Order: sequence, then structure tokens, then C-alpha cells
Amino acid sequence: MAIGYYKHKRKVNANGTVKEVYVAKVARGNIVDTDILAEEISAVCSASEGDVLMVLRSMEHVLKNHLSKGDVVKLNSVGSFSPTLRGKCVDSAEKVNQFSILSTGVRFTPSARLLEGIRNAGVRLADKRILLPAARVKKIKEEENQ
Repeated sequence: MAIGYYKHKRKVNANGTVKEVYVAKVARGNIVDTDILAEEISAVCSASEGDVLMVLRSMEHVLKNHLSKGDVVKLNSVGSFSPTLRGKCVDSAEKVNQFSILSTGVRFTPSARLLEGIRNAGVRLADKRILLPAARVKKIKEEENQ
């Protein structure tokens, strides 16, 4: 197994000088949903696909309940889920309130075991083209149509 990547061309501003650079980006594969996970998990253990699906859906419900209370949920061999906030900067402590919070979210921190598995997977070139940011592609197409 290896993680696929592609070459991404972008512009960066380094000390006031704009230059083009290239960076490797993950070439995302298939979307693996709960049904596929349940099928694959049931194939490697004694639980039925329906039982695994029931547990995964129940885990989603329990995760949501704990995270909405501010708890950190740790799945030992997988990692931790933590609630996050993003807020506006204000000029005094008194102005920090629920209206200064712009959004809430969840941060996932992988376990050392999961991270090691990903690091040991290796990488492979998945697409030989050099891909541009979507905004640049749109601009190029507009210029070609004029």
C-alpha cells in the first residue's frame, strides 16, 4: 500500500518576491463510507455486518453527545476527537461571549499507532500531470475563451 500524490503548482510570496513553486499533494482515493467499513470489519472478525453497522452508528451518536459537552473522546488505537472553537479577536475580556464565537468544530488527533501505519505506507506518484489551483484553471479557461 502507498499513498498517491500529485504535483501541485502554486505561487508563494517569499520576502516580497512572488515565485512559483511545486509541492506534493495527496491524490485522494475513494470515499469509504460507514457501509463499506462495516462490510470490511465484519470480514475480519466474528461480528455480522449489521452488528458492526449498529455499533458504528451508535458510536457516532455517543461521540456527538460527548463532544457537544466539551469532552475529549479517545479511541485508544485510533486517536482522539476534541471540540474546537474559532472566535473573533476582541479588545477586552468582557467582550468575549457566545457572539464572539464564529464557529465550532472537531479536531482529530491520530494515535501514535495509526500515525505510524500511515507513515509506513509509503507514497507513489498517482497523477503525472502538474495540477494548478482551481482558481488559476478557471482564469486560464476564461482567457482562452476571449
